[in-house]
Amino acid sequence: MPRIVVLAPLPEEVARAMLAGSTDREDVSVEVYSGDPGPGVAEAVRGADVIIGDFTFRLPIDADAAEAARGCLLIQQPSIGYQHIDLAATRAAGIPVANVGAANAIGVAEQTIMFMLCLLKRALYFHAKTARGEWAQQDIFTLGLHEVYGKILGIVGMGQIGREVAARAKPFGCRIVYFDIVPLPAGVEQELGAERLDLDDLLRISDIVSIHVPLTPETTLLIDREKLAAMKPDAFLLNLARGEVVDEEALAEALAEGRLAGAGIDVFTQEPVDPDNPLLASDKVFLSPHVSGGTNESRVRMLTITVENVIRVLSGDKPLYVVNGVE
Repeated sequence: MPRIVVLAPLPEEVARAMLAGSTDREDVSVEVYSGDPGPGVAEAVRGADVIIGDFTFRLPIDADAAEAARGCLLIQQPSIGYQHIDLAATRAAGIPVANVGAANAIGVAEQTIMFMLCLLKRALYFHAKTARGEWAQQDIFTLGLHEVYGKILGIVGMGQIGREVAARAKPFGCRIVYFDIVPLPAGVEQELGAERLDLDDLLRISDIVSIHVPLTPETTLLIDREKLAAMKPDAFLLNLARGEVVDEEALAEALAEGRLAGAGIDVFTQEPVDPDNPLLASDKVFLSPHVSGGTNESRVRMLTITVENVIRVLSGDKPLYVVNGVE
């Protein structure tokens, strides 16, 4: 009997209906682990045929868990991020790890555009003033309002999300530049109107910098104190990737000292966010609690891909969106 172990915090009846029901196989066993991180995870996944990872990242799949799960057909992460899974250990154990591809790309791209517009138009400031009955029309002369048209948008990370951002920014009349270790095909660059630059040049010239890289050892603190100092003082920084990509303390200092105009932040180094995080005290920051990719539509896509991959491996096919190189 194929055994599916679910680490995601789903009600057991929901997980069973989602997975066992979708396979059309009555002999599939579905178990939900709701214990603590650590040795309990390894014991829970021992002998599993498929593991559904934890989308809250509370339950890491470490080297011990990977070894205990040796022989597993698939670790399916029902999200884009998978930084809580030890990829080297799963490779050593011969277990493919898959995520859900770019299922949330549209939602993240749309929120990126929202952040950009709200920051340039000072939307939160003027909403708060007007809602209190204060007529702050004259504040435009001290605060300033900006048009997106003609601005330089620098996209850091030109995967599927970065491309979706570029496609939506292009009609606004932005000049689009990007940094990625892998250049886009020439035809895609032409279609998006995007020019590849190195990171330092992108930061130096961009009016808006939008970050869309995965969290890896190479991207951790990619935007550090030195990189923030390279940006224009009237520029805006948007982080909808992972909190650890940006030095939050250095960003808060740059905003407080007027070395950056504002920021849009959907992700934090510590989640749920620490109430003492200095970004929360800034009136120049538009904040949200890591929800940009969580649209109703993207969650349906994530669920669909998760179930499809389970069906594929139980049918003897290879999974899609493998991230650790195990065939």
